[in-house]
Amino acid sequence: MADGEQEEAKAKPQGFEGVAFDDKLRLYYSRLFPYQPMYRWLGYGAAAQGAQAGDGFSRREFSFTLANDIYIRYLSYQDADEWKADMVSKLPHKMDLGAVYTAQPKQKAFVSKEAFKEVEREFVIDIDLTDYQEEKIIVTNCLDPGDESFRSSFRFMVVAVKVLDLALREDFGFDNIFWVFSGRRGVHCWVADERARKMSNQVRSSVAEYLNVFKGGDKDKTKMAAVSGGLHPALRRATREIEEVFEDMVGEQRWMDADRIGMLAAHVPDEKTRDLITERLTRKEWKNRDPLEKWDELKKIVTKASQTGAIKGEEVLTQIMFYLAYPRLDINVSKAMNHLLKAPFVVHPKTQRICVPLDPQRIQDFDPTSVPTLNEILDQLDSSTDKGAKDIDRTALASHVKTFERTFLKALEKRTAAAKFSANQAVAAF
Repeated sequence: MADGEQEEAKAKPQGFEGVAFDDKLRLYYSRLFPYQPMYRWLGYGAAAQGAQAGDGFSRREFSFTLANDIYIRYLSYQDADEWKADMVSKLPHKMDLGAVYTAQPKQKAFVSKEAFKEVEREFVIDIDLTDYQEEKIIVTNCLDPGDESFRSSFRFMVVAVKVLDLALREDFGFDNIFWVFSGRRGVHCWVADERARKMSNQVRSSVAEYLNVFKGGDKDKTKMAAVSGGLHPALRRATREIEEVFEDMVGEQRWMDADRIGMLAAHVPDEKTRDLITERLTRKEWKNRDPLEKWDELKKIVTKASQTGAIKGEEVLTQIMFYLAYPRLDINVSKAMNHLLKAPFVVHPKTQRICVPLDPQRIQDFDPTSVPTLNEILDQLDSSTDKGAKDIDRTALASHVKTFERTFLKALEKRTAAAKFSANQAVAAF
């Protein structure tokens, strides 16, 4: 091979590097996207019975964001095959899921406003790491899942999943819950119990406010809701979950640095105690002390002040921990039935990582830096020698679809079938 040819070979992109995003999406949507598992979820039993015009799936709103930020709302499909055909045709860079309406969204222009209303939608939660970054609580990388330090940032999402999953199950009795990594800087939650899907906007707002310990609008998230008068059992439970990872976060996020002590001391209501914390922990001799040693010193000062009656020590420490680590919900996403949210298994257009399901029971073991990218799974598909296997089983995506089925879909289908059986029995008995 001539020198020029060797240089050209070295410069040639490997695998799917350099291939146009739309061309890669065409392969992904035509061969790998898990339409059938998603249809089984969104159809809530329609897949087993045969889709009909009145099924919830056909009345579900989809929205696409295409190349050049072209946005299309009120898309809907009769079944998984029609959905797939439109995905392969339009190649959305982003896909959101909305509510189920009284009529098919694609027929919106042909029905009256009164005849086109939302009737159900999963209760959803959206948490974004940038909401912590705005308050300078996070100093590690929270925008690039490919960066090693992103693991430290993701601890906030570990806390969020643990705290909120327990609250949804134990305080509200919901069972059909699944969590999704957004592909870049956050997590989404979908609560699919029938009574959750049927909740009015007023009830959704009440649930969202219950889960939120911050008050005020988006520009006022630093104001903590009152935790005085003794901690609510749900807050005590959340405190235990936060404490499990808090000491790791103290050092990783440099909360005990001299220029950040004031941020923590601000939550101490007694001026004398607040000044003592700031004065002692910003002394020169404390500068190079271990962060956990500084945190222990802060707790000692608060405990001593509590013994004199100056403050309520447990509440102060809880407020500090909650301010730093409690989940920061975008509650407006949760409050409205018609709010759209990014669908699972789509490709994040910025990072090209797949939005994969999470197992809340193993969330502490989840490594966001290892989430497959579009290039990686297409390379795996292209290089696999197991030509007899299904396309998806030749890629890392298969394990994430299995997580979706194991942690959510199979139990949902079992409960849906049991509920329909009971309803049929009741009708027969009548």
